[in-house]
Amino acid sequence: MSDDPRNDGTGNDGAGKKPSDDFVHEQYRFSEEQRNAIAELASTNEYVHQSKWTTFRQLPRSQKWPFFVQHFLLATVAVLAAVIVVVSLIVTYATKAPNPVLSVQGFGVANQSQKLDSLASDFARSAGLKDSRLIQISGDMNIEGNGYTDDSTKAMAMITAGQINMVFAGRKSFAEANKRGYVSKPTEVMGRTELAKLGGSLVDADGNHVSDPAKAVGFDLSRSATWKAHGLKGDAFMAFSNVQKTKGYALRFVRYLDFS
Repeated sequence: MSDDPRNDGTGNDGAGKKPSDDFVHEQYRFSEEQRNAIAELASTNEYVHQSKWTTFRQLPRSQKWPFFVQHFLLATVAVLAAVIVVVSLIVTYATKAPNPVLSVQGFGVANQSQKLDSLASDFARSAGLKDSRLIQISGDMNIEGNGYTDDSTKAMAMITAGQINMVFAGRKSFAEANKRGYVSKPTEVMGRTELAKLGGSLVDADGNHVSDPAKAVGFDLSRSATWKAHGLKGDAFMAFSNVQKTKGYALRFVRYLDFS
């Protein structure tokens, strides 16, 4: 046995502590910085019972941005994204062109687009339409190919959908349009009495003049005073196409062209 009076044989010193207790105490002693941090965590949060927005306003300037990023940034970004989507939809809807009440498609006359636009605008005014986009007259298609290298498939799809109501073209393309089934005869749209008044402008599929409305395929645009007044080439021919939903405006357009 040890003669040390602080050792009672149990491994404890005279104060009732084991020698290892001092080591453990030293190992887990908190520094002053750690004690301050614990005290701060244990203190009452002055912002706990108020809204985040109120807390944000009361924070020192240096703490505002970190607090904003943590609590508001994601929601703010989501709101802004939603606003952008809504605004873009409104702008798209407001600027979207209306569906035309009459669409006239030319073949092989893309170089006359400005004159065709002028013709469309003037007819829209004469028809009492406030939006000139309701009348579309273009000449940017070509059908003088083999069906694969031209716009034949596109033209047929648009005609079937009612997106092309009348067609016009030079002599060769006009005959091709009739061959491909793009053309409706005048007698399918107009009465014989009215057609008889336009007898001098009626033509067959080859552009040859006919006096019998039953044999007519279209109209000779060289006999249109309005067509020539807009500086458009006279060696062209026009015919009805899919006019089921636009018959009224198609008839107005024929009268507007002022055939003689």
